[in-house]
Amino acid sequence: MMEINKDKDEIKKNIILKTESISTHLLKATVKICPTITKKIHDQTVSLYQKQTHLSGYRKYQTPIKYLEENYKNDIENNVKNFLFKHIILDFLIEQIHNQKISLVNYPRLKQIDINATKQANFVFNLSVAEPIELKEWKNFAFRAPKRKKYKDLDKQVNMFIKKEISLFKKNPLEIIQEDDWVCFDAILLNEKNKPVIEEYGTNSFWIKINNKYIKKPFQLSLMDKKTGDTLISNMLPITNEFSSSFKNEQYPFLIKIKKITKGRYFWIDSFKANFRLKSKQEVHKKLIEVFSYRNDISQRKTIIEELFHLLLSKHRFEIPKHFVIRRQENILNSLKEHPDYQVYKLQKDFERQITALAEKQLKEEIIMDQIGYKENIKIEDKDIQNYLHLFNNNKLKEFVYFKPIIEKIEESDYPLPSGLLKQAVFREKTLNHMIYVLTK
Repeated sequence: MMEINKDKDEIKKNIILKTESISTHLLKATVKICPTITKKIHDQTVSLYQKQTHLSGYRKYQTPIKYLEENYKNDIENNVKNFLFKHIILDFLIEQIHNQKISLVNYPRLKQIDINATKQANFVFNLSVAEPIELKEWKNFAFRAPKRKKYKDLDKQVNMFIKKEISLFKKNPLEIIQEDDWVCFDAILLNEKNKPVIEEYGTNSFWIKINNKYIKKPFQLSLMDKKTGDTLISNMLPITNEFSSSFKNEQYPFLIKIKKITKGRYFWIDSFKANFRLKSKQEVHKKLIEVFSYRNDISQRKTIIEELFHLLLSKHRFEIPKHFVIRRQENILNSLKEHPDYQVYKLQKDFERQITALAEKQLKEEIIMDQIGYKENIKIEDKDIQNYLHLFNNNKLKEFVYFKPIIEKIEESDYPLPSGLLKQAVFREKTLNHMIYVLTK
């Protein structure tokens, strides 16, 4: 059994992760939260129930706490579990998995939540993990990147793209949140006196897309025209209600601190340079050519990545356990079912074989990226997530994104995403770009 403590602030004294090997490819992970944190969230939840519940014979907001804890016990506990999971557990677990260089396959499965009489909370997960690969020195591999097409028209297209996008970008204030932007913020739970409830135990960051489809939703609307460093109090953070529908989730008050803004409409050349370690206009031009040059409907960028993985996987032979593949197949099928042509795909003779092959391909690529990234000590910061999200600005830039989070249409989501949900994909993407940079420079 292994015990991992969070390596910052006072959190390491109050939240711990214990992992226990169940089999070669399965870990049981238990995140333990001390009673102090759980009790504070419980008390805050009861206080909010008190505001919502009007009992005959009592003044408004004066419903006895004992009555609430007896009659709403399950609902209150479910809301406490939900808050802890969304605001503390999820990011903590992903961070610790990453810090310990555990090669996680698929997403953690929440198996059980217990809160005992002393308010000790235990969240139990099953983690599917890959065995370590004996990595070879990939920097010595002979890699010849596929060439671009030589059409001069491609250069004209890229020049026009850069000129147009930069002109549009300059017309938009960089520091002001606008429609289509990505916003990174901290959410700090407040009590009835607008004082932080658990700030001393750390805060987690979230990212949200100011999607024009959902722009009229209260929380997104409250962020409009704000700047980095601005704060606001919101009762409308739409992420707290998962286990129970009886509690109005918008009643939790939060202090929202704006940390970063990623412009979501036009090409941001500084972000693009940082993402791919580019230094000059010529290098920017050459990199953009990769998503303008196509052969057989496949961009040069995708061909480079395919060739790189072909090389890596020919040098590193390993098998994927069947239960890993089955679970990934489920994820792929669930995603395909949302596609309007799903029934057409399903009728193809080799449909199941293609799904199996795709699942194995995805898993092998993710596993080898994780293990190379750990060996290379690739670090992820907020700016890396910022640069990654910028690539979702238009269809051309999206061609640069290979690894995506479990959310199928990340740019169309209407709720805040925990940073941990994004970091895993960004880590793999940064490792991939690092390898391409080293092998092609």
